[in-house]
Amino acid sequence: MDTRLKQLSYSSLLNLHACPRKWQLDRLQAPREESEDISSSVTFAYGHSVGQGIQSVMEGKSESQVLMDMFLIWEANLLAENPKQNKSFWESVIAVQKFMAMREQGYLSEWELVYIDGKPACELSFLIHLPDGFKLRGFVDAVLKNILTGEIMVLELKTTSSYSINAATYKNSAQAIGYSIVLDNLFPDISSYEVLYLIYKSKSREYEQLPFTKSYFQRALWIRELLLDIEVIKMYEEAGIYPMRGESCYHFFRECEYIYTCMLGTDKLTDPLTQEQEEKILLGHEDYQIHITIQDLIVSQLSKGY
Repeated sequence: MDTRLKQLSYSSLLNLHACPRKWQLDRLQAPREESEDISSSVTFAYGHSVGQGIQSVMEGKSESQVLMDMFLIWEANLLAENPKQNKSFWESVIAVQKFMAMREQGYLSEWELVYIDGKPACELSFLIHLPDGFKLRGFVDAVLKNILTGEIMVLELKTTSSYSINAATYKNSAQAIGYSIVLDNLFPDISSYEVLYLIYKSKSREYEQLPFTKSYFQRALWIRELLLDIEVIKMYEEAGIYPMRGESCYHFFRECEYIYTCMLGTDKLTDPLTQEQEEKILLGHEDYQIHITIQDLIVSQLSKGY
């Protein structure tokens, strides 16, 4: 199997579940219809900028340092904006300044950022080595520790243009359960942890928080589901068919990038994996801070009684 198909992440698995054919073409880097407009690029940059700003605030940086970090991570045109969703670089600054004001009023005052080897636990990266050469990668926004109780909490940062948020959107997120991989390495004795979703609503310029407690029983199910996803991919590959899901052809108010090409043969849309590409993939694995095998994961799970 092409090595590119074995590189998994939370977002790519969402694509796999929504439309296997789109997932395959994404993984194999097929040419796509360039439908991403200025608004879309601003939305992407906005989320990263707000997240970086909040992480920098939690690290205790000065306001000028926070703004510089946000500026450096902004990838769109600095003057570009998405007026319908109230998103721009300057709006991301407002969002972070509101968070700074919350902190000054005591928000999360009982929680401190965890440090690992003198470095803040922000954007912690992990890589899980799975059967048959599959890899799952992920990042944790921030890990916090309660200064009074010693409890551990993951801070997950999100932005949305919606006025209201339903807790069901995040309640059973596999992404949050996967964070236990990092916590296992930092705090092997914990049996549960909390994930706090801090969501900034760009249109109303307000924060909303949704806390969820995650148990290691949930992770036991997550491991099995992850292995099932791998078996499904292998099944598609063996059959030579990645199903097209018509209900995903129009999503988030725009057509799929492959809507006019996905029915063509894969060999006509993609190029074979080169040795240089494979070496780049393997070299990239070295950049992840935490590595764990599926065997280690299962042993850890059994040691917790699940």
